[in-house]
Amino acid sequence: MKYIYSLIFVLSVSINAQDYEPKYEVDANKAEYYVGTFNDNKDVDDLTAWYGKFAKWAESKDGTYDNMTVAILQPYFHSELDEVEVLWVNTWPTPSEQFNGIETWITGGGAKLLESLPVTNSRQVDTWQWVVSEPASTDAGNMMYATYADCSMAEGYTARQVYDAYKDFAVYAASQGDTVGRKMIFPDAGMALPDGVDFIRLMYTSSISERGKNADLFYEKLYGSEAYDNLQGFSCTNARSYSGMAMQ
Repeated sequence: MKYIYSLIFVLSVSINAQDYEPKYEVDANKAEYYVGTFNDNKDVDDLTAWYGKFAKWAESKDGTYDNMTVAILQPYFHSELDEVEVLWVNTWPTPSEQFNGIETWITGGGAKLLESLPVTNSRQVDTWQWVVSEPASTDAGNMMYATYADCSMAEGYTARQVYDAYKDFAVYAASQGDTVGRKMIFPDAGMALPDGVDFIRLMYTSSISERGKNADLFYEKLYGSEAYDNLQGFSCTNARSYSGMAMQ
């Protein structure tokens, strides 16, 4: 079923399948990004406590949220520290599950729960995510490290070609011990990409220290390899990093 959703999205970004024979099936999922700042005298501990209320509420909704994952991230290396203090990220396997969850939230008491949220959101973004590789673990309680960057495709390349090239690199990297999760993110609603930007790249690890180990591995084994040299068709700038916890 996920491949049907992938096909729909492929068409929506004007990828011409007649001109390119895909190498991999696109593994696509949905993600919601809630971008906010803490209310007066509130911090991440208050938000973590509020998550406990949310989790208890979600457990009463007949499995609606069982396949949703949640992460709470805070900026670390970032150029807009005054504007972004926290990201709440929900990830869903399919649009059907996502929008069933949204409907349950709207009709099942979410507004009442929202009254005690210690964060004011300035942006809420619905996205498609193309999964290139997975991190070592996605278990709740992991202290994650995530870096987002704005990416532009080279002339003549499509998102589908970039995905295959990136997947080739990720497969080789994993064979050398790499444990970086990678995604190509396409906003669907709530955000317009800057001119010249075609997608957002996410690179994340299931612990902060893993990011350093993977960076060492990149320069020792991956940089300059044939797989690296074949990784063409896009470039990325404006990287911004976050640390935070996988909640479920």
